[in-house]
Amino acid sequence: MIQLLTPSDYRKMRWKNGAGYTLELARSTGENLAEFDWRISMADVTTSGAFSPFQGMQRILTVLEGAGIALQVDGERHTLQTLQSLPFSGDSMVSCELLEDPIRDFNLIYQPERYAARYQWVVSHEATEFFSSADIIFIFNPSVEPLAVRIDGKIFQLGQQHSLYLHSNINVKHLILPRSTLRQCCLIELTKI
Repeated sequence: MIQLLTPSDYRKMRWKNGAGYTLELARSTGENLAEFDWRISMADVTTSGAFSPFQGMQRILTVLEGAGIALQVDGERHTLQTLQSLPFSGDSMVSCELLEDPIRDFNLIYQPERYAARYQWVVSHEATEFFSSADIIFIFNPSVEPLAVRIDGKIFQLGQQHSLYLHSNINVKHLILPRSTLRQCCLIELTKI
């Protein structure tokens, strides 16, 4: 099954710690923050502060917009600027400090005992071709530039902050990102263990 998602399909949810809101793009199952195996989301971080824990989960965070943030993960400092990512455990003690103005981040949170994840940003104007047998394939376009994606011969056009969500995948998929102006997109593949 292939779904083209737009911002009107995303769900606004309060953070676990109540300090802000997340825009949830997609998730495995469930309605609350304790009932999912994986979740893809964006959040506007407007103040420095602590992150919510997600026990037993793995997290990957990318700065989408803004000057960046400094993350303290179990006492170790990591500085992230636009399109830089950091993986860390949901069990970790994490806090952030804004480097300048508020930022928007992009997140994958998943259960590593149930899913293996491949998370990558494709930043190029060259054609990119790949094959995937992942159970879940998720492509996100943060850019104002439209993104064309060809899947098994069918073309999908993604506008800014649109996503392509392939799930219940039972066949190897042939994906092509045609040559274009400079693209920035996130490709997430989740495979059941």
